[in-house]
Amino acid sequence: MEVLKKLLYITLLLIAHNVYAQLDILRFSTFYASFSTNTPQIMPTSFEVEGIPPANPWEHVDNFVDGELVETTQINDPNIVITLGLRKIARFDYQRKQNNFYTGNEHEASDYATISNAPGIEYLFQYSFNRNNGVDVSQQEYNVRYISKMFTVKANYVDNKLIDLKYSLGEVRLRKSFGSLDFTFGVAHRSHPVYGCNPMDDYQGTWEEIAISEMYLPTANGIWMQIDEENGSLEWIAGSDNEFYKYHFGRAVNNYNKRILDGLGLQQEISAVLGLDYYLYRNNYWLHAWGSVYPAHKGLTDFSYQRDASQEEWDTGLIFGVNFNKHFSIFVEGKHLKFWGLPSYELKTGINYLIF
Repeated sequence: MEVLKKLLYITLLLIAHNVYAQLDILRFSTFYASFSTNTPQIMPTSFEVEGIPPANPWEHVDNFVDGELVETTQINDPNIVITLGLRKIARFDYQRKQNNFYTGNEHEASDYATISNAPGIEYLFQYSFNRNNGVDVSQQEYNVRYISKMFTVKANYVDNKLIDLKYSLGEVRLRKSFGSLDFTFGVAHRSHPVYGCNPMDDYQGTWEEIAISEMYLPTANGIWMQIDEENGSLEWIAGSDNEFYKYHFGRAVNNYNKRILDGLGLQQEISAVLGLDYYLYRNNYWLHAWGSVYPAHKGLTDFSYQRDASQEEWDTGLIFGVNFNKHFSIFVEGKHLKFWGLPSYELKTGINYLIF
C-alpha cells in the first residue's frame, strides 16, 4: 500500500503542477448521456410438463404422466443501453468525428494509445448499463493521462463485467522521441481481484457440503430445496440427486468460488513497463502502431497473480489505412490487451469501393 500511495502522490503532483496553467481543463470536452433500445432476440418456443405437486413439499414426485403441459418460452425484456460519459481526447489526423453527437459507442483503438496527438491532459470517464437478451451487464471505464515531451502519466480504472476484467492502473514513464517514433519506459502499479486461483483446487470436503454452504438443502427422499435468503422460505428445485448435480450444482460451485475470492480482497503489484509508439500520416495512407510490454512483476500481496516462466503481459494496438485512388481503400484497426492471462481484443478490417 505504501508503494501505491507514493505512486498516486507522484501522479497527482505531476498533474497538479501542469493543471494550474490549464484553468480551462474542461474546454473542448464533451459530456454525453444516451439511451437506446431495440427488440430482443426471439427465443425458440419451449414447453414442459408440470407434475402434480405433493401435499408435503419434502415428498418425491413421480406423477408427470398426467401433468399439465405448460409453455415456458423465455420472453426477454427489451434490450437497452444507458450511457453517461465525459471525454476529452484529441483526434489524430486520420480520424473524423463519426456523428453529430457522442453516444458512448465511440471506442476507437487510438483512444488507448500511449502517446496522444496533442500534449496536455486528456480523459475519458464512462459508465454504461447494457441489457442484452435478458442479461444485465454494467461497464465502467475511467481514464486520465498527461502527455509531455519528457514524460507520460496515466491512471486507469476498468470494470468490464462482460469479460470479467477489473483493475486499476497507475503509470509514470519517461519519454524519448525520435521524430515519428517514441520510446517510453517506467513503472506501473496495478490493483486487481484474485486471478488465476481456483478455490476448488484446495477444497477437501464433499460436494454436498458445498451445496449446503450455498443454501441448497438435500432431503432423505432425494429432493433438493433452495433457501431464499430474503424471506427464509424454501423452494423445491430438483426431484433427484441426478437432476440437482446436473442442472444446479454448477451455480453452487460458482457462488462458492466467488465468495472465497471476494473475501481475499484486491491484490497489488508493481511492474516494469516499456513502450514503443510509431505514427506516420500522409494524405493517402497512414500507420499508427503502439505497444506496451510489462516484462517483470513484483507481487505486493499474498494472492498476487502467479505467473509461469512467461512473465510478459502487453497492451498493443494498430491502425493502418490506404486510399489507393478515389475509388478503392483498405483499413485495419485493432487492439489486444493481455493482463493476468485474460485476453481482451478487437479487430476491424475491410475494404471500401466508391462507385461513381
